[in-house]
Amino acid sequence: MTSVRGVAARAVGGFGVSVAGGAALGLASWVSDQLAWPYSLLIPANLIGVWLAVAFALGASARTIPTGALRGLVGLLSAVAAYYILIAVFGQGFRAIGASHAATVWGAVALLAGPVMGGAGAVWRYGHDWPRAIGVALLAASLIGEGLVFGASRWVHVDQLGADPGAFLLAGEVVVGLALPRLLLRRGERLRGYLATLALGLAAAISFGPVVTVLRALADRF
Repeated sequence: MTSVRGVAARAVGGFGVSVAGGAALGLASWVSDQLAWPYSLLIPANLIGVWLAVAFALGASARTIPTGALRGLVGLLSAVAAYYILIAVFGQGFRAIGASHAATVWGAVALLAGPVMGGAGAVWRYGHDWPRAIGVALLAASLIGEGLVFGASRWVHVDQLGADPGAFLLAGEVVVGLALPRLLLRRGERLRGYLATLALGLAAAISFGPVVTVLRALADRF
């Protein structure tokens, strides 16, 4: 009986942490939207890489790989719910009117991305060798892909960088992505991590732009 209660308490606690972490992410994203540019960059919670990193961290906090995937799922769904509830309550105009539709679209994305990144975080914590390297590479490649896709066209305009702090934020995202295999993997796993990051990063760089464009277009329809 004590064992059953302990398992139940851990499950409830893990669920609560995932909900709270996701809600905090959604709140931070909403607050960032309320700030005028460039002050909104001080809370970079609207970066896709940040959302994926939260799911990864929640997954890494779990005791097993399946529960890690579940925590990532619950966390991102909670973030989407919190963000769009705030939009619906405090927003105005088309964004408030279309909040439920947009929440449905991004909620569907969370159903896919949450378990993948949460599972990746759990694999990083409990896996070995290639699975562990690939788990880290999934997050690293996502950060690098987003930074390159949305930052490269801005970096080439060197004369305009002084007025474009967002370009530096995206560059920082790439730097963090490149550093993750070294920071999170053991010495014998790092080469595998960078090889996996290279392969997944190329895929992310090719697909990130079109996929995000389509999703944003779908979310804006109501």
